[in-house]
Amino acid sequence: MIEFWRPAEPYTQVWRTILGFALMIGAFFAATFAVFTLAGVFLGTSPSSFLSGESPISAGLFFATFIGFHIGLVIVLPILHKRGYTSLFGPNRRLNLRHFALGTLVAVLIATALYSIMFFERVVLPAELSPMIEQVRPVSDWLVWLLPALFLIFLQTFAEEAIFRGYLLQQLRARFRSIWIWAVLPSLIFGLLHFDAATYGTMNAATYVINTTATGIMLCLVTIRTGNLGAAAGLHFANNASLTVIGIEGTLDGFSLFTVGMDPQSGYTAYSILFQTGFNILLFALWWLWMNRRDKIANTVFAA
Repeated sequence: MIEFWRPAEPYTQVWRTILGFALMIGAFFAATFAVFTLAGVFLGTSPSSFLSGESPISAGLFFATFIGFHIGLVIVLPILHKRGYTSLFGPNRRLNLRHFALGTLVAVLIATALYSIMFFERVVLPAELSPMIEQVRPVSDWLVWLLPALFLIFLQTFAEEAIFRGYLLQQLRARFRSIWIWAVLPSLIFGLLHFDAATYGTMNAATYVINTTATGIMLCLVTIRTGNLGAAAGLHFANNASLTVIGIEGTLDGFSLFTVGMDPQSGYTAYSILFQTGFNILLFALWWLWMNRRDKIANTVFAA
């Protein structure tokens, strides 16, 4: 197995990792302030008007703020850890594009399956419970924004992967052997950063934290198993890029062709989040068992 964490080994002191992560969070907030302030000046409107994400411009500005994480990594890695940005990709310092493509394909297939289930639910559930799906913009307008949307979503998802499955995973795995520290802890932080009681209500926000924490743990294990950031980056990118096709009404739907109209604080939303979580865990478990079986067969053959 390729030791994904090897580039972090020379400088694994905990104080470096904590300080580095804090500086990256600071860089993100500084970039957020800069992006919204400059957009407000150039567009002649209040920066607060961009927070909804309900238009292509406001959604684009939200995703653009994640440039702050990339800037933070470029600054922190050489100063605190004496290594470069590409060391986050793995020991060979190259992103495995085949893994990225496979991760993207798998996430597209998963999203297609989940959307198919949603359409089936519209048939079998009572009208007051079933999600309402409607087209919110002409295809021509949607196509104009599609490529910029995909680029900005890649910027956002790759920033999160570089931070949580790159920086924190490498630093913590190089220092500690416990999965609770190098996989569960950074994934819990990742999950808590998605807590949004104002939008989802306390209970549904907690289910969303469960979903993102579980997703983070699985992405950590995928990254460790493959020895490269490519697969996790592809899975995350395609998952978020699916909102360009179907988004949740009122929640970063500025790039969406269709939206699902449902109360984010409803019981159906909680069910939907938890069902998606369980579905992904099941698929991950099957993949993990298949990988273990394949490795066992390969070891047996070579031993013989």
